[in-house]
Amino acid sequence: MGQRLTYGLYPASIVTAANRCYRANRHAGVAGMAGYRLYFMSRYSGHIEHRREFFADDDDAAISIAVGWSTGQPMELWEGDHKLKRWEAEVIDPD
Repeated sequence: MGQRLTYGLYPASIVTAANRCYRANRHAGVAGMAGYRLYFMSRYSGHIEHRREFFADDDDAAISIAVGWSTGQPMELWEGDHKLKRWEAEVIDPD
């Protein structure tokens, strides 16, 4: 028998909170905190390059956290199936 898989991605022995995918919603989280997903998009193709999942007290706190993680590329902040905000790419100065 092979290793039992969890979430269809990882062997159960290596699943941790850091690599576990989840559907963020108001009912999941720590002490009533909402789960959010911040998607970093390619400035050239618009495709998702990577994402960060995190918890915040409310939407304003989540937006503040996302701004702190900005790298100048387009980003989208989601809570569950609701898009809260989109940031467009910052202009690249050739100098």
